[in-house]
Amino acid sequence: MGIRRAARCTFALAATTLLASAAMAQEVRTIQPGMTEGEVKGVFGEPRGTAARGSFTYYFYDNRCEPECGFPDLVIFRNSQVVDAVLRAPWHEYGGESSSPKGTVPRPTPGGMRLQIPGAVEAVEVRPAPPPVAPAEPDTVVADTAQADTARADTASIR
Repeated sequence: MGIRRAARCTFALAATTLLASAAMAQEVRTIQPGMTEGEVKGVFGEPRGTAARGSFTYYFYDNRCEPECGFPDLVIFRNSQVVDAVLRAPWHEYGGESSSPKGTVPRPTPGGMRLQIPGAVEAVEVRPAPPPVAPAEPDTVVADTAQADTARADTASIR
C-alpha cells in the first residue's frame, strides 16, 4: 500500500504542477510602448524568432492561430524600444495603439495553407508550373552577297 500511495501522490503532484503551469501560460501578459527588448522578454518570454532591418527589430511569438491568423504575434522595436505590436493570442496584450485594427477577429487567410475541395472531387493532382519559355529570337535575314551582286547586275543590264 505504501508504494501505491506514493505513486498516487506523485501523480497528483505532477498533475497539479502541469495544470498550474498551463494556467500560468494562459495568464494575460501586457507590454507597453517604450519597453526595451529585455523588458519584453521578461513579460512574453524568449521570442520564437527575430529579425532586424536598419533601426527596427522584430520579435515573433507563437499565438497558436497561425493557420487562421496567417502570422505569429509580432512586437516591433525601433532603436530597441517597443513602437508597435500586432497580437492575436488572447494571453498577449499591447497597452499602446496597435497598427492592427482593434477588434479584428482572426479568420482564415484566402489562398493560405487550407484548401477547400468540393465533396464530388475524388482526387486533385498538383503539378509544378512549367518553366518559363524564353522569348523567340526575331528572324534575321542574312543576305548572300553573291546573289545580291548578280541581281544588281541583272537589273542594270535591263535598263
